Amino acid sequence: MKKGFTLIELLAVIVILAIIALIAVPIVVNIINDSKKESLQRSIDLYVDHAQKAITKYQMTHPDFNPKECTIEDKKLTCDGTEIEVEMKGQTPQSGTITIVDNKLYYDVVLEGKKYILEVPPIPATGEDYKGYYADVDGDGEADGVIYADLAHASRENAKWGPGYNNQYINNGEYSYEALEDLKEYTISKNKHNGKFGEKEIISVKPGSSGNSRFYVMALEDFTTEAYTDPNDSNNNYPAYTTYYWYKNAYGKMPSPVKDTSTDFGTGYTNTGNMIRIWNNNGVEEGWTTGATQDKRDIWKHIKDKYNSKEKWYIPSKGEWSAFADYFGITSNYDTGSYVANGGNYNSTYGLSSYYWSSSQGNAFYSWSIIFDNGGMDYGIVYGNDYVRLGATF
Repeated sequence: MKKGFTLIELLAVIVILAIIALIAVPIVVNIINDSKKESLQRSIDLYVDHAQKAITKYQMTHPDFNPKECTIEDKKLTCDGTEIEVEMKGQTPQSGTITIVDNKLYYDVVLEGKKYILEVPPIPATGEDYKGYYADVDGDGEADGVIYADLAHASRENAKWGPGYNNQYINNGEYSYEALEDLKEYTISKNKHNGKFGEKEIISVKPGSSGNSRFYVMALEDFTTEAYTDPNDSNNNYPAYTTYYWYKNAYGKMPSPVKDTSTDFGTGYTNTGNMIRIWNNNGVEEGWTTGATQDKRDIWKHIKDKYNSKEKWYIPSKGEWSAFADYFGITSNYDTGSYVANGGNYNSTYGLSSYYWSSSQGNAFYSWSIIFDNGGMDYGIVYGNDYVRLGATF
């Protein structure tokens, strides 16, 4: 009969026990940590529930009390300057902020030295119109553009932007849009962006939200390229462009009446996609008189990456440009003095250039441009040099 273990067997047992420990210890530690996190989260949830009840109780004797934000300092709850007593035993957050939206509490608080964020409060679909606020289109927390249309609010029908020369609307600076339902949810940052369109908070899409896009956004800067080399082009050295042709060799070759683009508000993204496709195909499309070969300075060459990005930037349509200029009342901000002072650009207030391409074709020879020094929309010859500023919806 065998007695005891050999040295090799003992070592094997030790190795097996060590492997079991390597597997089991992290699991146990994670269970402990998860349990502690759940306990802390329950404490926070319980505190917020008690805070809600304390605020409601205070409102019973102070009916005009309608706080928007509360702070926690040294475990004391203060709402809009009024200290509210919270009757609660157990763990209480040391500090933090509670925001109240539609009588519901959202918070970020510190408990046992750690910060907990339950949820950023969504902005309501009704109530404030958020035109003029900044937009975080790519979700990095920074402002990418400025909002010029909020489709949670009343429709705009037969609106006009202008006037231009002699107080006449140039070539129909008209636009219309309808309010939408089933919109995405959005949040608003407490941090403000101070830019050329003023100082305002930043709007973001709530993570995981679905539905229709609520906001139309104009980028904060003109679209420009850096100098680069294209190995697929025999003339492959390109300068840093700041202005572009709409489609140089399409002059006289585009369908008229217009077939591939629209002037309507809400069509800029589709227009841009159609023109990129047509440009890629050298203008060989039904309705075009002959092929329109590519030029290295055509805008459709340079914005393809932006258009195909997850943010889906595009060149705004005529109607979208009109809505942007109309909301910001830009005609009052452009004059000869500001033109001279800014070296030939009408950017005295908003940092804008004097003229921009839209994505809307006008006829066989022209596309629509927004002309700020004229104060209206007008035709631009497709081999002319215009600035470009991109738009997005989110």
